[in-house]
Amino acid sequence: MSCKIFSLGETVHSKGTRLFLGENSCHRNIQTYHDPKYPWILDFAEEMRSIGNWSKNEIDLSKEKKDFESLDEAGKHIYEAGLKFAITLDSCAGRAPLQLFNNGGISNNPEWELYITNHQNNELLHSESYTEMVRAIYNDVDLFVDSITSDPEVQKRATSILGAFDWATGVFDRMDANSTAVNHGMTKPFPEVDEKLIKTAIYKAALVLNMFEGIRFFCTFVTNWSFSEQPTKLMAGSSNIFKLIARDEMIHLDIVQRVLKMLRTDESEGFVEIAQELEDETYEMFKTAYKEEMDWVEYLFSKGTPLIGMNEHILKEYMDYIFVVRMTNIGLDPSKLGLAIGHNPLPWVDNYLDSTNVKSAPQEIESVNYIAAIDSSKDEDFDMEDL
Repeated sequence: MSCKIFSLGETVHSKGTRLFLGENSCHRNIQTYHDPKYPWILDFAEEMRSIGNWSKNEIDLSKEKKDFESLDEAGKHIYEAGLKFAITLDSCAGRAPLQLFNNGGISNNPEWELYITNHQNNELLHSESYTEMVRAIYNDVDLFVDSITSDPEVQKRATSILGAFDWATGVFDRMDANSTAVNHGMTKPFPEVDEKLIKTAIYKAALVLNMFEGIRFFCTFVTNWSFSEQPTKLMAGSSNIFKLIARDEMIHLDIVQRVLKMLRTDESEGFVEIAQELEDETYEMFKTAYKEEMDWVEYLFSKGTPLIGMNEHILKEYMDYIFVVRMTNIGLDPSKLGLAIGHNPLPWVDNYLDSTNVKSAPQEIESVNYIAAIDSSKDEDFDMEDL
């Protein structure tokens, strides 16, 4: 919708609107946080600002080039493939949150505006950090960057993610065109874009973001940390950067999971029927993601198995575990993908996630929102088990 940056007139109070597509969602004015409808979103925003307030320059990358050059062909392949895909993902994540979830008319909730802006700024920090990693290792940064967009495996893996975001963006663009036309006394050029289609776009974008934050990065995280787990402690600088990035991504994942659960179960938010209608498609989206992740694992180890304690079979088992956790946490049944709750085959990975306070058992709900847990008086209805 064609919304003003600031609308004069009656104040819109947070308590009076839904998170997405609430009444007068295009009417935005005073940003105030004294009586929020969603205090847990403010908690996440505060956590994002405190935990995500790190610098790309605080990690020592002076040994990265020497370590990288000591790797064999298979090791270099695993490292480069993971870095290329992480750069691709965060280049998308540095733009998508505001474009998709704070588009004019989508939400006028002030606490959501606060969180999603911090979220996107955090993703941009990740992209800055990748640049420092590339600079530390490669003599020709432009050559490496160009190799990302020409890599067929990276492009193939990114297609379904970017396609889903682009589809949602297209819906919102047509929504804006309709609003502009109506404001000028003209007929809507896209009459098929109704509230149901817009809600579908929001919900599907949230599903993809959930997989984006909670699944798609993990092959890179785990293989990268495997280098630093070697006796020679290789690529320690990269490992530390990915640890900071993982900490941030778990916060992003937490709030997306909570939003999804709310949309799926809270009738007052107006998405329950949409979620039910999209249930089959939701499982198909996870099935597609699962196949792409398994194919990617095979690609990573296609040149050999250079890492002690890490191979194709182990990483596939770990990704099975991750899919079970992510699906369970938003109320989906992983058995529909042929997956069953099992043990974590790589418990050492939790050492890299300890600072995020993540619970790793599939039957438990992941949460890094310890700020909200400590100060639960801000929201009497808040329960960590509801995340």
